[in-house]
Amino acid sequence: MIAEFTAAIVSKCCDTRGEQTRLKEAGVVQPLVDILHSNCIKAQETSLEALTSLCHENPTNTAQSTLNTILEFTKGKCSKMRLIACTCLTNLYRTGVFPESSNDIIIIVLPALVKLLQEPTGDIQEQAPLILADLIKDSQEMQNAAFEADAIARLAELLASVSTTGENDCYTHQLGIPGTGSIAKRKEKIKENSLIAIAAATLIKEECRTQAIEAKILPHVISGINSDRLNVRLAACQCAKSLSRSVAHLRTSFIDANVAPSLVKLLHDESITVQAAACGVLCNLALEFSPMKTSLIESGAIEKFVEFSKSDNPSLKINGVWAINNILFKADLKAKKSVMDILTFDSLLELLHDINKTIQEKALDIVRNLVYGAQEDVDWVYRNIGKDDLLDVIESKLQAMDTDDDGGLYTSSVKLYYS
Repeated sequence: MIAEFTAAIVSKCCDTRGEQTRLKEAGVVQPLVDILHSNCIKAQETSLEALTSLCHENPTNTAQSTLNTILEFTKGKCSKMRLIACTCLTNLYRTGVFPESSNDIIIIVLPALVKLLQEPTGDIQEQAPLILADLIKDSQEMQNAAFEADAIARLAELLASVSTTGENDCYTHQLGIPGTGSIAKRKEKIKENSLIAIAAATLIKEECRTQAIEAKILPHVISGINSDRLNVRLAACQCAKSLSRSVAHLRTSFIDANVAPSLVKLLHDESITVQAAACGVLCNLALEFSPMKTSLIESGAIEKFVEFSKSDNPSLKINGVWAINNILFKADLKAKKSVMDILTFDSLLELLHDINKTIQEKALDIVRNLVYGAQEDVDWVYRNIGKDDLLDVIESKLQAMDTDDDGGLYTSSVKLYYS
């Protein structure tokens, strides 16, 4: 009992890296590992939770025997213990303590998390997608493994299970206390975390995006975009952004699902963070090969992009300029004039001299896109900027060689990127 309480206290005292380090230096790790070998399930659980907190974004010297012990907990009968073990191992994996030759994360931990997605328990359903997202983010190898394990299909099923409007579905009694509003809150949290997990799973591989589209994810994404909960809207934008990196699905599924109008509405959201996230998705929808380019111009989105390009918020400003640039990519002269009537050439010159180098790059992209085309396009730009002024700007940017924060060399780059 004393060991259990002590482990619980340790778990609550690891909020900062400094607290984690002090506890490790005090020698708490080995006693916690020793408790894992006890026969007290509750003590094992609290000890595992403490180890999970200690190694969150903080490397811990962990012997292979300890890893093997924690791995065994992912195979147990108790779903809560399996989840805690997967969380602990994910934290350890993110800090790089697993040997390079080890396949335990792919063979044991990831399948265990995917299986937990099917647990009819609210706590598990809420937390498992977020742990899965943390495990596979930024890693093509892990996203390949998630694809092979049908993680996206399981996440789609979980989304569908919490998208019902009533409280009589098969999971309701497990999600919260009827009549208190907790069921609705739990469902929205599960939806949020599932969308985050799908965003992580579909970020890199086209096959993963196709699997998500075929699993009927887009209606749930639109539902999330229209949610009255800020975090759900953000998660839906994050998911839409990953899925919209697909050329094929931009031309088909996104049009069929009519995603753009809901995203345009979010440009007016009460949260600046949501506005920036929605703008980031619309950057992709505005690309030359997307039939939605014209509809975005007609929807009034350009006015918001221009407004964002003058914002003091860095994310909002970069996404606004990025969206304007993508709208102009291979646009005809009529569309260019429509955009520049709102942006103005004076504002474009200001962006070319912005203190943020990314903004400068995107502004140069805008100039490139404006002059791309017939001689008529070039002459129009010369008349509005001034031939000498334009050449001076180009010359100054070509000569600019500034030192960045890392001591590296900065040079201008004019490329078209997915956001």
